[in-house]
Amino acid sequence: MVNLNKSWMRSAKFFLAIAFSGYQSALFAQQAGEVRDQEFIIRKDRVLTLPKQPRKFERVPVLPTPKSSSSFNYTVQPYFLSLPPEVIRPEAAQKQWPKNQEELFPSFVRLGFGNYTSPILEARYNHWEEEDYNFGVKVKHEGFYTGPVDGSNSAENFTQVKLDGSLFKDYFQLYGGLDYDRHQFKFYGYDPNNEFLADYIPNQNTLNNFKLRAGIQDIDKMDNFNYDAGLFVRTFNDQFEARENEFGIKAKGDFWFDDDLSTGIHMDMSLTSPKDEFYQDINRNYFRINPFVQYKKSGIYVKAGANIVFENDEALNKRSDFHLFPQVDAHYMLADQFGVYAGFEGDVIRKTYWDFIQENPFLGPSERLLNTIQNYKAKAGIKGVLNDELTYEAGLAFGKFTNMHFFINSPSDSLRFNLVYDDDTRVVNYNAKVGWHIDKTYRLIASANYYYYNTSTLGAAFMRPEWEVSINNNFMPVEQLLLQFNANLMGGIQGLVNFGPEETNLKQLPAILDLQLKADYQITDRFSAFAVGNNLLNRNNQRFLNYPVRGIQGILGLTFKF
Repeated sequence: MVNLNKSWMRSAKFFLAIAFSGYQSALFAQQAGEVRDQEFIIRKDRVLTLPKQPRKFERVPVLPTPKSSSSFNYTVQPYFLSLPPEVIRPEAAQKQWPKNQEELFPSFVRLGFGNYTSPILEARYNHWEEEDYNFGVKVKHEGFYTGPVDGSNSAENFTQVKLDGSLFKDYFQLYGGLDYDRHQFKFYGYDPNNEFLADYIPNQNTLNNFKLRAGIQDIDKMDNFNYDAGLFVRTFNDQFEARENEFGIKAKGDFWFDDDLSTGIHMDMSLTSPKDEFYQDINRNYFRINPFVQYKKSGIYVKAGANIVFENDEALNKRSDFHLFPQVDAHYMLADQFGVYAGFEGDVIRKTYWDFIQENPFLGPSERLLNTIQNYKAKAGIKGVLNDELTYEAGLAFGKFTNMHFFINSPSDSLRFNLVYDDDTRVVNYNAKVGWHIDKTYRLIASANYYYYNTSTLGAAFMRPEWEVSINNNFMPVEQLLLQFNANLMGGIQGLVNFGPEETNLKQLPAILDLQLKADYQITDRFSAFAVGNNLLNRNNQRFLNYPVRGIQGILGLTFKF
């Protein structure tokens, strides 16, 4: 009780003090604010000038970066249900895409017959169903059972059988096949007007060549790394004593760093064991490896590499079994219409008995087999395209070769040819090519070559042409008719005539001019008729000395698709 009274007394005194001080202030203000007489002067010409002050600009404050306050953590709730996982089986759309009529006929048979008792039979079958494999079969037989010299004494026939197959996997393809080639002919290079040869029957020869091959390659060629490797086994024999067995491997691979730069390596190996009248039990081994780098971009193409070769042929002018040659090839298109190219390369060109016999089937017993050493070959020229229709190319090549092969008639048997080699051969080649096409109506491919041979140990480049011209024309005036008119010209071929052990003479063969006409007319979707005419000028052409070819010769026939 006493405390409350004291507190109230203090509060009363405090309020009285404030009221008294307010009264004194009001009284003093009244005395200080007394109105007195004043004088004011107003000047209109007076100008007030204030000093300039710099203005301050404040920067816009940077707003804070918003951050999510949400949490992305979640908990997986296990549900133990005995349900099998869903299996997705992708399938191609079952849409009926239109197919070309040609795809309905994977096979065909061709039958024909002509003068010189010349039947022709050809059959092909290709299996291309929607499987992971395909295969094809080809059989062809063409005979000329009478010829240009004494009827059947100059007969010949050709038979070919070919099997091909492929097995496709996810990332690679396995392929293989079997080839059989048979050529039967007679040595008819004698004079039928010689009365001492009235009843002469020339010898017959049959060339048989079997080849079994297999390989593997990648499917997607757009990958950075691509490869293709294969091997083959080949056996050859004739009706006399010539034999040759060969085992070979061919492999290549390339790696692309990008669309412009790549590197690669090619490898060839050939192991042969030939046999003939003058040699046996020999092994001719050949191994070649070719590493390279190539670059192409904006019309520029450059390839640089090396040819590294080991071969064990025995030759008197040989220095070593090991060979190392450079390889450079380049071209530059200044525009689509014009470009230049150049190259320089050395190599060892593999030559087997099968290679020689394909070039000249009238080859007799050979004394030795040699590869051709290409010491170097330099080339340069121009090429281009005009109006997107005409392509052209013209150039010059110069090379030096060792052990280049040629053919001469055998001194002991003029019906057969011997292999001869030149120690040092210089070859100059002028060449030109032209191509022209007008949609699907007309197409022209023509080429011309002139060769200059400078031999060292031989008197001439025997049985090699000095110039060659080839012209191929394709016409399609209507969709059902295809016409082909071809011309092959060759000249400057020199042969060696033997009159005795020491007497010889050079003989130049007449120029070869062979005109050929082919026609194929589609009667229905399955049937078509064809006609072929060879040597239309009926010239007495001789590719090899004493061996004239058949005169004008024609074949008519039908083709059936199924």
